[in-house]
Amino acid sequence: MSGERTIRVALDATAIGRGKTGNETYLRGLLEGWKKVKPEGIELCPIFSEEGKEEAKGWGGGRILPKCGFLRRHTVELPKARSELRADLFHGVYWMRPWEKEPFVLTIHDISFAVHPEWFRVGEAAFYTRMVRAAAKRAQKVITVSEFCRTEMMERWDLPADQVEATYEAARKVFKPGKKKQAGAPTLLFVSAIHPRKNLGRLIRVWERLRSGRFPDLRLRVVGPAGWSAGEEVRQLKKAVGGGGAVWEGAQTEEQLRQAYGDATMLVYPSLYEGFGLPPVEAMACGCPVVCSKEGSLPEVCGGAAEYFDPRSEEEMMAAVALVLGSASRREELRQAGLVRAGEFSWERMAEETAEIYRRARGAITHAKAAKDANLVLKLEA
Repeated sequence: MSGERTIRVALDATAIGRGKTGNETYLRGLLEGWKKVKPEGIELCPIFSEEGKEEAKGWGGGRILPKCGFLRRHTVELPKARSELRADLFHGVYWMRPWEKEPFVLTIHDISFAVHPEWFRVGEAAFYTRMVRAAAKRAQKVITVSEFCRTEMMERWDLPADQVEATYEAARKVFKPGKKKQAGAPTLLFVSAIHPRKNLGRLIRVWERLRSGRFPDLRLRVVGPAGWSAGEEVRQLKKAVGGGGAVWEGAQTEEQLRQAYGDATMLVYPSLYEGFGLPPVEAMACGCPVVCSKEGSLPEVCGGAAEYFDPRSEEEMMAAVALVLGSASRREELRQAGLVRAGEFSWERMAEETAEIYRRARGAITHAKAAKDANLVLKLEA
């Protein structure tokens, strides 16, 4: 980068502090990694919401937007902040205003709303698909979190291969092995907001069948809040809790979640669709064996460090869980493999890869401007 002007990038970090789960985790990880690697030639300028004031302190106070709703934030306040920062490039997360003409990079974690509209409220999936796809088409670069998602976007939205790039997420540093759990009842752990695609209903039925057979003392621990369209799963879960042997805890702090991974016999992750899958990586980083779905990005992310099953087959799920429950050696194999696999992901690497995407986006902008200027000169000379 020697001799080149520093690239100033305005980052929409307004999800931080607002409980936006995946978006917030991604942004916190990116900022955490960025501070450690300090990519050369790029000045990152995060823009926070009022709820993110604590995070902003680590960025010299940062740029903090006034409290406002979604529409005003994305159509007025974020563009205004970008202009005041004199940013060369804007990095948005999912959303851009429809008429945006200034260059931007866009992070899209997954396109479940386009692939499975049945999991969303009436009209919601169509709106998301239309708006997010339009923004992706206009972006200099689209960043996603797995090759699975990258391929899906290219195929479904006809995006060129050089426009979409994958950067893997990672477990945050708090997720690490702790004290070994004292002997007690075996526990299946489920970590996620409850939503139809997370497939909790089938897991509860599998747990009930295992409990009524070979593993009568088997416990189920569910960590996560109720999401949208989760009425049936929540009713099933409350019934399981009422019957004994199951507990439901809402959203937890990272430290509480680390302890939950450490206490569990295994994490069971039966998701029907996943763009990345942070809970399995967090569990592996804590030394918790992972038994998970083979759908979406999960085989790509977990590699050989998980026991897999078809999430639509209760028989396969039950066989996989029973295998790991009944074999101390298999649990130890998964624990060791998981620690190695989790170590292959890092926010520092993701920050460096994101910085390189900014550079390529800037290069594409410069090239396009040069071509436009050359055409103008030719027209004038003609």
